[in-house]
Amino acid sequence: MIYFFDDYENFSAEKFLDFLPQERREKFEKLKIKRDKENCVISYLLLKKALKNFGIESFEILIGENGKPFLKDRENVFFNISHTSSGVAVVADKNPVGIDVQDILEVKSGVVERCFSEKEKELIFNSASPEKEFTRLWTLKESAVKCISETVANLKNYCFESEEKAFRKYEKNFTTFERKNLFISVCGTKEFFEIIETKTEELL
Repeated sequence: MIYFFDDYENFSAEKFLDFLPQERREKFEKLKIKRDKENCVISYLLLKKALKNFGIESFEILIGENGKPFLKDRENVFFNISHTSSGVAVVADKNPVGIDVQDILEVKSGVVERCFSEKEKELIFNSASPEKEFTRLWTLKESAVKCISETVANLKNYCFESEEKAFRKYEKNFTTFERKNLFISVCGTKEFFEIIETKTEELL
């Protein structure tokens, strides 16, 4: 299940600090930009909400290969987090997962040449909105590399020619959602995911 939050107008990070562990509060204090501080709090609360589905009330986050976070002493529960200036998304599952959230991006020719196949280039430049198609494909690629703990250097290894919102490729399931001015893509090994949009009052 994907938990998504973009209710910033009704959110005050300071009101939720008492619900955070010490290390998360310390991270919050070190951040300088208001939206970064908000996302620091929101991402933890969304993860806590997601993990309740697995009976997990307390947890410790560690950083693994290529910077991918994982739960200490929880070998059978996986999660991934992504955030941007317009929203935060968290996914948790019993199998490896990767998620990426991006505001609509400007099409950068250098990035297109390095990371996109010829077919993907056609999809982008023949689209009614090249920026949206570029962003959709980018989030799919990011979700794939995050699922298996690779890096952005591997983005070109994953090419997407389907315009479907849910499909299977590379022995994985991909789902894409469009919300206002952003895209969310998730990659899982066993299932397609649904999205739950969370409001401020639902964070706890």
